[in-house]
Amino acid sequence: MSWLADSYLTAGEVEQAATVTGRALDLSSGVASVRPRERLAPVLRRLGEHQALPAVADVLDRARA
Repeated sequence: MSWLADSYLTAGEVEQAATVTGRALDLSSGVASVRPRERLAPVLRRLGEHQALPAVADVLDRARA
C-alpha cells in the first residue's frame, strides 16, 4: 500500500494518497516489525508538503500518535 500511496502522490492525487496511507497505517499498527512504518516515512514526508488539506492533516496526525 505504501507503493500505491507513493504512486498517487507522483500522479498528483494527494487526497487519494492520504487515504491509502491512512489505510496502511491502520494495517501496520498491530505489526511488531518496524519495516512497514519505515516504508511509510518517505510517503508521510511528501504528504507533509500538502498538510493544508484536511485529509492529509488527519493522516499526519494519526501517524504522529
